[in-house]
Formats: sequence, C-alpha cells, structure tokens
Amino acid sequence: MIDICIIGGGAAGMTAAICAKEKNPSLDVLIIEKKEQMGKKILASGNGKCNLTNIRCQNYRQTLAFFAHLGLLTRTDEEGRVYPYTEEARAVYTAMEKRIGILGIRTETSSQVLAVDKKEHFQIHTAKDCFEARKLLIACGGKAGPQFGTTGDGSKLAKQLGHHVTRLVPVLTAIDVKEDNRDLAGIRVKACVSLCHRGEIIAEETGELQFTKTGVSGICVFNLSRFLLLPQGKTIKDGFDDYRILIDFFPGKDNLTEVLLERSQMKGFEREHLLDFLVRGPIAERIYQLSKGDIKEMARLLRHFPLSPKGAKGWDYAQVTKGGVCLDEIDLTAMESKITKDLYFAGEVVDYDGPCGGYNLQYAFETGMLAGKEMANE
Repeated sequence: MIDICIIGGGAAGMTAAICAKEKNPSLDVLIIEKKEQMGKKILASGNGKCNLTNIRCQNYRQTLAFFAHLGLLTRTDEEGRVYPYTEEARAVYTAMEKRIGILGIRTETSSQVLAVDKKEHFQIHTAKDCFEARKLLIACGGKAGPQFGTTGDGSKLAKQLGHHVTRLVPVLTAIDVKEDNRDLAGIRVKACVSLCHRGEIIAEETGELQFTKTGVSGICVFNLSRFLLLPQGKTIKDGFDDYRILIDFFPGKDNLTEVLLERSQMKGFEREHLLDFLVRGPIAERIYQLSKGDIKEMARLLRHFPLSPKGAKGWDYAQVTKGGVCLDEIDLTAMESKITKDLYFAGEVVDYDGPCGGYNLQYAFETGMLAGKEMANE
C-alpha cells in the first residue's frame, strides 16, 4: 500500500512529492511518470532558461523560498520574470531531482496510467502494474506540448473519478490568419496588437510581433491567443469569422495623416513611397495596396492594420492548456477534490491559464506545494 501516489513527474508533481515527504518523512511516496524522464517540460520551458515565476504573482515568494531551500539561486529581469541564476532550465530540474533522491521518493518512469478507480483505496492501473494508494494526486498536465507527454491523460482520469472538465484549448501560441502572409514572413515589429470580437476590443498587448508564413507570433500574440476562443456551436471552419486582429504600428501617435500630407509635398515621396522609412517595405506595400493610394486610408491602416484569424496554432506549438478540471469541484486551499475524498489536483490539469512570464509555472509550483503539504497530513 502506497501512502501517496502522484501521477505526473512535472513541475507540480515533483514539487508536491518533495513537500509531502519533507513534512512527513515516514510516508511512502511514488511518482508515476509517462516519459522516460521526469521534468521534460521544465527542461524546455523559457527557451531552455525556465522562467520560474514572476514577482507580479501574488505568492511568488513561496516559490523563491522553495527553490532557495533546494540550493537554487535566482535572478529577476526588468519585466519581473525570475530565472535560475545560471539561466539554465536544467538547474531547476536537477535541484528537484536531487532532492527527490535524497528524500527517498520512489519514481516509476516510462509508465503511463491507463485508468484509476476508488473502492476503499485508489487503484492506479498501468500497462504493467496496478498500484494501490491511500491518497492520489493527478498532476499530469493538459494537452499542450504532447512531445513532453502531456496528451490530456489527466482530464480523462479526472472524469473517471467523477469530475467535470471544461473544454481544452491550446493557448500561449501563434495565431494563423486567412491572409497570405508569405511576403511578410520573418518581419519583426514593435506594435500594439488588439484582438477584436464583433468590433469590440477584448484584449490588447504591446510588444514585439513577428509575422510568419501563416500568421503572427511573439509574446504579445501568445497572450492574445488566450482570448481567441471558438464560440459554442461554431466549427473551426467559420468559428473565428467574428474576430479581427488590429496592429497599431504607431501607438499613441494621432497625426499620421498630417505626416503623410507633409511628405507628399517632398521630392522623392510620391504616393507609392509615402510610407518609406515608416514601416518595413513589404508592410508598406501591403498598406499601399489596401489603401489604393489614399493618404487618409494609409494613415488609418498604420494604426489599424487588419488580419483575420483562422485560429490558434495547435497543441504541438502551444505552451499551455486553457480549460481543465472545474475549479468549483476543488477545495483551492488544499487542492483536494470536493467529490472524491483523498483525491488531489495540481498544475495544468486544473482549469487555470495565465499569461507568458512565469505565471503558469508559478501556478504549478504553488498548487504542488498546497497539495503536497495537505496530503502529508494523517
């Protein structure tokens, strides 16, 4: 009989195991991990630098204290993002793995959980074994980044134990558009980007945007992807028709018509050259074509350059899953199920998603700490 079984050896699962074992060293704690190695997503996060948390997160100090206890030094950048001091994701993984070894926490890798049920205790079924546990934590992530083992298993297991799961959507990812963007591919610009639904701005971000062959990318676009949702009853084919992306190349500048009129009086700035030195050549050409040479329309397009979204990039490209186990069915002070006693959830399997910048890893560590400490109670 296992005291605590944790499904998923990622950020939340590893944190929970450490916290539980440190609080009660006598416990038998087992982590079951689908991949051949734990922490695959940690190693890939933050472009290999691992953005642990952000000082704008409410409980970021808890995460800093947790890693300081593991001997990990951190540094904070001007945006409030916290990284390991060496800026190597492997440092985060190694610190956690080392502590798991010191504490004597058991791990079972290359082992996918196929089903769970509960009679007197939890029965955890893998292809090779059946484990019995007094307490169970589901922390095996969402569906984003299936190459790291996150393929929606946690949602299926939650349903088997009586929980409801909200629709899973890939977010923090690039957005594909209907326009042919091949002539703009590779161009990076600083801009204010708005996502509109039926003419109303529903989200707005300022930052560096990158045009791709199929759409737009960049952190500001990733954050907007959280709000690009398929309406109920709609299909992928037409579900995003009511959305528009508007790019403002000159945020805060309102006199662009005057600027262009002045230029039109200068030698060498004929209509087709009015946008020279204001935006990159391919963008200028696109705006000129759309405006048909009208100065007022050119000025408007510099502030409201339109794109028509086809949808967010799929699961292979997404950093995070929107949707998951319903929060109403979880005691969020302990991460324990309100439906099934001694069942816990942590990390991305839960219906939470935050913007880029360390918010999602913070949630994984924070909920892992809550669940781990609570499971350690007799």
